[in-house]
Amino acid sequence: MKPEVTLYFAYGSNLDFEDWTKWCANKKADPSGMVELEPAFLPDYELKFHYYSGSREGGAADVVPSSVGNLVPGVLFELNSKTLELMDVKEGVKYNCYERKWVEVIKFDGSVVKALIYVVCQEKIENRFVEPTLEYTNLIRNGLIKRGLPTEFLDLSVSTKLKNSTLNYIFVYGTLMKQESRNGLMEQYSAEFLGQKSINGKLLDLSSFPGMVHDFNLVIKGELYYCQEIENCLEKLDWIEGFHGYDTEDSMFTRIITKVNDENSPKWAWTYLYNGESDNVINSGSWRDRD
Repeated sequence: MKPEVTLYFAYGSNLDFEDWTKWCANKKADPSGMVELEPAFLPDYELKFHYYSGSREGGAADVVPSSVGNLVPGVLFELNSKTLELMDVKEGVKYNCYERKWVEVIKFDGSVVKALIYVVCQEKIENRFVEPTLEYTNLIRNGLIKRGLPTEFLDLSVSTKLKNSTLNYIFVYGTLMKQESRNGLMEQYSAEFLGQKSINGKLLDLSSFPGMVHDFNLVIKGELYYCQEIENCLEKLDWIEGFHGYDTEDSMFTRIITKVNDENSPKWAWTYLYNGESDNVINSGSWRDRD
């Protein structure tokens, strides 16, 4: 019988396995019950440093719900039941430092899964930025770099000057492209055209519009945009694409994060994954060059 495990999303110091191992050693505990699965993203949340940790001698990471367009990169782990109890101890659940919360996170293949996170208890939150130590920040930074995840959201969260922590890039591959029927929406929100790009995926012909599904071996051709008004733009696109939220199963498309293929400056961008099926594959990977 397979032992019971909990899916856990780490976004802070637990991205560094050595830090976790050292903590377990001090507790004479086995660290092997935390098993790494894969990188992922927590959408519509942002990273905050508004809690002072005595053990860290500075600010400690927290995530809070935020506007559409924000995200937090991290890693999915499996925790067995004993390790989950250990994690409660490490996060100070008994002392009302952090508490458990269930959220939906997006995996690299675009699928959405429910995972456990730890968030700072409301009474511990300070109404100010609490600067983390460089050592603590580097635990997070190195963990992100190791998994090929973006670090700019961490950089923004530890800055007292920069406020915008959104992902402002959008990859489109169908009717939102230039000279297509809905490109006017990109113009409406002053989205800046950054050129023709590609992502990994399989393109389907759904009659009057295309849809992408996961496939790391195929390429979809489209366009990349930078949109300063990302929240308003994504809310409109969510409505157009029939996306009703990550906690529902009746959406036609799901808003996901994808890596844009660019040798000079690879970027992460929002795009939409089709939740249905079709045998009408566009072999060229291009909506304009469909058969």
